[in-house]
Amino acid sequence: MDVPAFTAPSFTASSFTALSFEGALERLEEIVRQLDDGKTDLETSLSRYEEGIGLLRHCHSLLGDARRRIEMLRGVDPNGGPIVETKNESDFRTEIH
Repeated sequence: MDVPAFTAPSFTASSFTALSFEGALERLEEIVRQLDDGKTDLETSLSRYEEGIGLLRHCHSLLGDARRRIEMLRGVDPNGGPIVETKNESDFRTEIH
């Protein structure tokens, strides 16, 4: 019996651009639940895993964008307006465990 070759789906960064951070995280959590329950076949599991990796990258990208937009309040000016300093990506250090 011939076994069909596995064709991996091609998830690219553009596959997820329409998803908000919350939407991507919700889908990622759903995928984790599906993989944890052990009821999916191998091919479906591999496909979900690859989708999850793409979603994880998308979430990291969105978090990086958010970090770049964070401003640190440095005080108030003589008129009572906020004095802010925009933080650069290099100002943040993250560890992935």
